[in-house]
Amino acid sequence: MSIPVYYTEAPDEKLKIIDSSGNEYYLPKTFEVRADPSAKKSSLMETAFCHGARDVSDGMLQPRTIEVSGKIWADTDAAYNLAWDALAKELRKENFKLQDRGRQINILKVIGIGHLFPSLRDLPYGEVSLQLLAVDPFWYSAITKTKVFNITSSPYIFQFDVAGNSDTFPSILIENNANNVDFTLEHTTDSEREFRVQDAQALSGTEISVDCAVGSIARDGTDIISKFSGLFLRLLGGRENKMKYTGAACILTIQYREAYL
Repeated sequence: MSIPVYYTEAPDEKLKIIDSSGNEYYLPKTFEVRADPSAKKSSLMETAFCHGARDVSDGMLQPRTIEVSGKIWADTDAAYNLAWDALAKELRKENFKLQDRGRQINILKVIGIGHLFPSLRDLPYGEVSLQLLAVDPFWYSAITKTKVFNITSSPYIFQFDVAGNSDTFPSILIENNANNVDFTLEHTTDSEREFRVQDAQALSGTEISVDCAVGSIARDGTDIISKFSGLFLRLLGGRENKMKYTGAACILTIQYREAYL
């Protein structure tokens, strides 16, 4: 397939689909995100003896529909079909990421496809428009941020800046350098939100992994949610986050992606 000379292929600047297995597919250069509208939830309740209604919504964001469109170029029908089939294969997938301008959004599935086929008598291209459902409405940095703290005394207070403009949920790894059967991690900046883990088998050499996004905790791969109490932590975007750890010696690793509207 020949490419018109009035634009240049540059993979790092193109839209990219990353499936759940980590496979990457670059959309044609002409494809762009045309719209990604975001709206807050709205729930109205009518009340007696009162004009209008009351808003009883929680102010959270609704799922997002990302609109992507562009052109597929080809000199022949065979070449066009080949290019379209490669794209269509990706559109059958679910639970993938869409990357644009260094940020990613989690896509549940494709909910709409528009396809205007080419006419080689005029211009050798077809036009495709897509609607992608993002149940999680935030864009995230493509690169994961990692903060590592070597803790030898308790309580241990630490802080770091988090970029972005929205809250994000981290994954936390505690590598125990001593028996650590009862520890807490408090996010002082976030109204002292904290969690506590009480696990008699959290001995020296074990690892505790906490996924605050999905709400899970494991010791060396074994589910220990029954040993967990409190709240899963979040990081506040666009500001400094201060935390306090109380427990035995360990290496504490926090990983997260910056979140954006």
